[in-house]
Amino acid sequence: MKPVMKSIVAGTAMLVTAPAFGQTQCAQFELVGNGGRVAYQPFETSPTIETFDLRIRRLADGISGVRFLLVDTTPQMNGPQIGITGPSVYDISWLEDNTRRMLVVGNEQPQPTTGAQIQFAERAGVQLTRFRLSVPAGQQAPAQVHRENLTVRYQCLDSQGRQIGATQEQPASVELSLTVPRYVAAYIGSAGQTRGTINFGDVGSASATLNRAINITALSTLPFAVKFESENGGLLKRRSSEPQGIIYAMNYAGVPVSSGDTLLCPMTPAPMGIGKQFEVGLNRSSIASLPAGNYKDTVTITFTPRDGISSADCALRREN
Repeated sequence: MKPVMKSIVAGTAMLVTAPAFGQTQCAQFELVGNGGRVAYQPFETSPTIETFDLRIRRLADGISGVRFLLVDTTPQMNGPQIGITGPSVYDISWLEDNTRRMLVVGNEQPQPTTGAQIQFAERAGVQLTRFRLSVPAGQQAPAQVHRENLTVRYQCLDSQGRQIGATQEQPASVELSLTVPRYVAAYIGSAGQTRGTINFGDVGSASATLNRAINITALSTLPFAVKFESENGGLLKRRSSEPQGIIYAMNYAGVPVSSGDTLLCPMTPAPMGIGKQFEVGLNRSSIASLPAGNYKDTVTITFTPRDGISSADCALRREN
């Protein structure tokens, strides 16, 4: 029986050497500094672009260079993805020649026309080379740190650029780390508007329309709470000091709500968020018993992030 040797690798970004494909590793690949770690906001309109450096160290005599690819290991049908729930479209390009495909999936091997290829200086055993990570804007991703471990698949080259030995894979991976922040925002009507008015006009006649609505668009990277607070305790009043007023009912996202209520809602899609109707209906009988005048109320609707799992639709939660 042959002895089995195991090793433990500390950290996630440092790449180490170990036997593979029956031959000694000829090079070591590691991220430099904080490379490969970026922040991503799904609701921004511009793509996320970040550069990072990879340090390549020669480990074997007679090696003049290496040719290598970065292999996405997330199992999916349509190509690379950052983690299981991160952005499904991203790319890595080599800044020295961005026409060469650098990021692959599956069993694709490095070729003379693909991947990065570096030559070590005659006496130097270390080389730095730079890459660009590009993540298109507007991709759905929940608030968390999304990690993708990329396998380095490489070939050792002699001074003439000829391959030495078999293609190898480094046992430890290069980790991409993409952080999506906790984010909740909302606007009323058009983008950027945080105030809106529901105007019923003259409601003295029996045929007056007593139901009005405005559209509120929410944008979030996690479940969120929506709280409703009425300045006049759920009444339209001429003056806040008056005891009487027009009774009205509120409805948000199809759920009846009252002042002080809180709804828990699920994360919204990116990049446009999701629009819900905020509806108000006046009580006709309370209008008839009041004197003429201009009646109003101010309802403050507050959106805040909430961790955890929510239902598929907004649901009422009464808080103490």
